[in-house]
Amino acid sequence: MSAFVGKIRDVFSDLWLEADLFFSKFKRKKKVPDAVITSDTASLKPAAPLVTAISAEIKKEAPAIPSVPKVQSADSARKEALSVVAGAAVKKEKARSAEKLPAKFKWLRLSARERLFFYDQMATLVDSGVTLIDALSIVKAQNKKKSLKKLYDEMIHHINGGMSLADTMFLFPHIFPSMQSALIEAGEKSGNLKKVFAQIVDDLESQHDFVRKVKGAMFYPLILIALALTMVTGMLIFVIPKVAKLYEQSGQRLPALTQAVIDFSGFVSQKYPIILGGIFGSLLLLWLFFSKTRPGRLLWEKFVNAIPVFGRISKHKNIMIFASNLGMLLQSGVLISDAFKITEKTLDNLHYKRALAEIRHGIVMGKNVSEIMGLEDMKTQKFKENKLFPLQVAQLIHIGEITGTIDKMLMKIRNNYHKSINYTLKNLSTVIEPLMIFIVAILVGSILLAVMLPFFYIGTTIH
Repeated sequence: MSAFVGKIRDVFSDLWLEADLFFSKFKRKKKVPDAVITSDTASLKPAAPLVTAISAEIKKEAPAIPSVPKVQSADSARKEALSVVAGAAVKKEKARSAEKLPAKFKWLRLSARERLFFYDQMATLVDSGVTLIDALSIVKAQNKKKSLKKLYDEMIHHINGGMSLADTMFLFPHIFPSMQSALIEAGEKSGNLKKVFAQIVDDLESQHDFVRKVKGAMFYPLILIALALTMVTGMLIFVIPKVAKLYEQSGQRLPALTQAVIDFSGFVSQKYPIILGGIFGSLLLLWLFFSKTRPGRLLWEKFVNAIPVFGRISKHKNIMIFASNLGMLLQSGVLISDAFKITEKTLDNLHYKRALAEIRHGIVMGKNVSEIMGLEDMKTQKFKENKLFPLQVAQLIHIGEITGTIDKMLMKIRNNYHKSINYTLKNLSTVIEPLMIFIVAILVGSILLAVMLPFFYIGTTIH
């Protein structure tokens, strides 16, 4: 009972926080200086009076904050906030340029395999000393799809016009994710473009391997359940009605299980169009609610997290993606607040999106990442419980903050959780297969038992 009350409390807590975040946006817009350090800075234009005011604030002395890469003091935090505001105009111009693109590119998408092929070929060609234009021309020649050839022609055209590869990719945000474009931009500025390409390829291969293992672990059980449901449905519609006619001739009272199966079979046989329509309609409505609405997605994430094994896999997967993407961005020289903003967009989980937005806001305000995650004192292990980030994550990030190697610690976190997920999936496949076989045996066995049960009383039921 206490667990149920706790779940209800968590749901209302989420709804209250969502409402508070929604109305706080309107409060922030009233005070321009405060908006500089919030998550809404991307919607502001850098006006001259605002830049002058912030520049004056930068000159003031401020207390030092603990060491975080690219954020060592309140002054640097304000400078970083200013850079976010200054970069907002550039991103808006890129978005406007994307809106002016021909309609043929607005609906174009790259599959996971096509995206991996693009980055793999670019990594190989750039590492061999081939220029970007020549590399894109070679990639274009290797593709058979006309839409992709036109895309690469458009990119070559923009690069010939003086744009960088990253700026060209920013023109197609629906094709190239913002994180990958930001990594390419950082690689071009630092001169480590071939290294960034290699990082992206490794990350995409890791994601592909993860998806393949998840599908492999669930493929056999799902096929088994589908075959079992098909078999049971066929028996209810075609076999049980014929058996029922045989039993009706006896005029004797049937066992309760047999009568229940016959009644259910009659209902399914007569109402199966309505039943199928109701099932598919209900599934469609549930899918729309849980995937397209924010309250539905929050409830679905809560439900998944409550499942013993799958909840742990989901949590570890989100932490792995967070650590991997943030670590790659920091290794490429992206500012930590910008890295959090980009990483926030790469996560599908709304709870982690909200947590990263709060961490980014806290960084700009001068706090440590580990402190926001709940680690208040490393020596005494004073830790405020955080349902999204375990103590181990906060500890490793705290060590990285002290030593200035937060990017390396994030990659360690990523490797640890990647191994944990692989181990869990391996054990899951060995446990779930016999469980599915048991469930199928119960379904089919119950129907067979209901059909055969009257034969045990053949002397009294059939004359």
